Amino acid sequence: MQRLIHLTLFTLLSLSLTGCARFENHPLNPADSAARIEARTLSSAGLRNFINSVVANKTGWPSKAWDIDRLTLAAIYYHPDLALARAQAETMDAAATTAAQRPNPSVNISPTWISNLATAAVPWIAASYISIPIETAGKRDFRIAKAEHLTDAAHLRVADAAWLVRGRLRLTMLEVYAAQEAERLLQQQLTVQQAMAERLEQQLTVGEITRPEVTRSHIALNQLKLNANAAQKRSAESRVLLAAAIGLPVDALTDIELDFANLSRPPALNGIPVQNLKETALQKRPDVLAALADYDAAQSALQLEIANQYPNIQANPGYTWETGEHRWALGATALSVPILHQNQGPIAEAEARRHELAVRFEALQMRILGDIDRAHAGLAAVLAKWLAAEQQMHIQQQNLYSAEALFQAGETDRLALLGAQLENAVAERAHLDVLVETQQALNALEDTLRYPIASTLTATLISDSAIRKTPQ
Repeated sequence: MQRLIHLTLFTLLSLSLTGCARFENHPLNPADSAARIEARTLSSAGLRNFINSVVANKTGWPSKAWDIDRLTLAAIYYHPDLALARAQAETMDAAATTAAQRPNPSVNISPTWISNLATAAVPWIAASYISIPIETAGKRDFRIAKAEHLTDAAHLRVADAAWLVRGRLRLTMLEVYAAQEAERLLQQQLTVQQAMAERLEQQLTVGEITRPEVTRSHIALNQLKLNANAAQKRSAESRVLLAAAIGLPVDALTDIELDFANLSRPPALNGIPVQNLKETALQKRPDVLAALADYDAAQSALQLEIANQYPNIQANPGYTWETGEHRWALGATALSVPILHQNQGPIAEAEARRHELAVRFEALQMRILGDIDRAHAGLAAVLAKWLAAEQQMHIQQQNLYSAEALFQAGETDRLALLGAQLENAVAERAHLDVLVETQQALNALEDTLRYPIASTLTATLISDSAIRKTPQ
């Protein structure tokens, strides 16, 4: 009898351990992690393969220079915000596996030894029973549906994270362009102002002008030197911001050629179907679809709590061996009796949660609508400002051409020509400021529409590449 009990226990233990997962230790080492980050480059084979898989059969790829679209794919590959969003989606995938599991049965074995046996019978009684939980009212299906909706929401938030990363990347790319152009224009102004100061010094020497005129020129020259130094600092800092927006160390941008073609001119707003894109954004933006998935999960959670009103069944068939007799029990059925409550509390919480998510969804749509209208109106206004700046720049260039012609004809002196060149450089800087303002407004519109404007990438391609990217 003891051998039978031992064999039974060993068999059950072996079955329970079959397929068990084993723990693998994966410690975090800050030094190793930092080394991996610092080793990231735009020339890595993994990044190249990823970009080629996304833009396969697209003309013009791969290009030598890195424009916003190529850097967007690099950010999708490297940026930690996307890595975190993918890890959260993997967590929800695992939670869906948990939700689909059925409860395991349990086995109870109770061998009993009789110490004061009065007869010659065997002093052992072997009793056992199996407890089989049976879920009712479709609870498992509702639990699975809730987990699947939450998984869908997590994957959609990966796509939304890609759009947020692209928006920040575009702004930092614009900052690099603006900083470089501002530095170039300030160097032009500095060169012209230096020449003017030297010319005024010559006139002072021959007594044509007074000292205050020369002093004012030197003050302007010193101020331009300060501005040029500030522009150099801004340019260096902007590249650091760009590297962080991609998810790279700044050294990875060394000797990298950046393509600013899409930033050096404003887009044709008339070619952007804003009204159609607005309707699409209100229904198809990744964060909108994620909010809908959250609401569907709340619906399933409410169904689950309603189903929890009905008790589960606990079947307990058993077997007893006593004095050579085999006794089989069909098993009692254990049911909880809903006397004190019918799960009203959790049901009320689930209903309130569903209502909260409905309100959140409408608030999200309202915010998106306001953001799109504001960005569209702002872009339209700044484009009108751009036209005025273009006209002013044209007038200033004509003035410079006239000054050069007069100088060549000997009808004006070099100081007047330098003054015209300085005015033109100042006008170019104002022109640059309006262009940057235009691009900022464009970025706001693209960000709210979740639609790439003046891009070789499509909205679907950006979202899909972010979701299917294998984490680092």
